Order: sequence, then C-alpha cells, then structure tokens
Amino acid sequence: MIGKKNMAFGFFYFLTTLGLGMFLASKFSLPPAELGKWLQSPQHGILKAAHAHGNLESVLNIVIGYLLCRLALEEWIAKTVSWLLIIGALFHSGMLYLAGLGVGVAGKLTPIGAISLVIVMVLMGIGVLRLQRVD
Repeated sequence: MIGKKNMAFGFFYFLTTLGLGMFLASKFSLPPAELGKWLQSPQHGILKAAHAHGNLESVLNIVIGYLLCRLALEEWIAKTVSWLLIIGALFHSGMLYLAGLGVGVAGKLTPIGAISLVIVMVLMGIGVLRLQRVD
C-alpha cells in the first residue's frame, strides 16, 4: 500500500523532533550567561530550524501518506511522491539536524530536500486534478 511507509516514517521521524525539542528545552536550565551565549549561537539557530521543519515534514509525511492510501492517484505519481516525500524530509530537516551537530557539508545538501518537497506538491496537485470521479 503506497503511502503506508510515509505514515510510519512520519510517526517515527516525529519522535526525533520531540527528542530535539526536549534537548533545546533542556538548555533553558543553563546559567543566564551561558544561556545567552547558547541562544545567540549558530548551532541553536540551526537546531531550532531543524526542529520546526522536522515537525512539519513529519506531519506532511503522515497526511500525504494517508492521502496516497485513500486516493486513486496514477501509480507512477503515487510512488514518486511517496519516495520524494521521505527524501525531502531527510535531506531538508535531516541535514539541518546534522549541520547543527557540526557536520558541515550537511547544510549544503538541504536544497535537495527542499526541491524534492516542491516536486511533491506539484505532483500531488497534478495527481488530484487528474482523479476520475467514482461514485
């Protein structure tokens, strides 16, 4: 069933965003001087972006995965969307995670994920427009 892997991926990926959120929240227990330094650091900004985008991309995988299971989209569109959606999350927010952890080259790979997500939206729009009404 196309879309099932997206829903499972979305739920598990959301767990990583919850973990990152707990890590970011734990930093608020730092002494004020260290907290101020942390809040101004590039690492904090990158990880905050990874958390926000990861949440969105998790939910997007769950919702679009569900739609892929329910809508009778053309098979090539459904399969392409399914894989590009996972690739999009891993290469967009996933690379932000790695960049925030100090893997320098990871930040340069985020456009792959962003472009994948744009293609997903275009294909979903086309796929929905091409649906045949079945009563």
